[in-house]
Amino acid sequence: MPTPLDTQFWMDETKKLYEDMLPLFLAALAAGMDGGTDILPLNIQPLVNPDVFNQAAIDYARDYRYTYIRDITETTRLQTQDAMVNWLQGNQSLDVLEQSLAGVFGEARAERIAATETTRAFAQGNMTAWESTGFIRSSVWMTSQDERVCPICSEHAGEHVGIGDIDAAPPNSSHPGCRCWLQPEVDEELVEEQLREILGL
Repeated sequence: MPTPLDTQFWMDETKKLYEDMLPLFLAALAAGMDGGTDILPLNIQPLVNPDVFNQAAIDYARDYRYTYIRDITETTRLQTQDAMVNWLQGNQSLDVLEQSLAGVFGEARAERIAATETTRAFAQGNMTAWESTGFIRSSVWMTSQDERVCPICSEHAGEHVGIGDIDAAPPNSSHPGCRCWLQPEVDEELVEEQLREILGL
């Protein structure tokens, strides 16, 4: 039977985590597309192409497994192995190991991971909806502008984030539990170009 010191154990854990998280992040991706549509100007909303969701879901599911899930598992593996090695070397009681592992597998960490991953998927859904209109190339990093905004997020406030650059968006560029969001920017030049083309000008 594989143990936390075996490679097979972590391969199995990666598979289980992916299967558990997949429905959650697909729901967040869909909600992100809906939410992203809702914050667009009313005259741009009808241009959102719902057909792009299926391809976005396929692409994100693939990337999610081989990047984010892998990173979560690798971090957990290293923390677990460190705790077990320290416990064995220290010749301590079992309750000491249990306390060490509570920080790795505990409910608080699980909640932080779930919140971060659903926020990431929601942001991806936003970007997918905006990009499908053909009139949005960037978005602006917004903060809650209250006393809880941290220095990391304060530095990002007002930054322009390219559509599709999910790594530059919160929470990827901020931290777990980030409350920031992106506001889409309609590219007026693209709108004017399209109008001229329609009108034959």
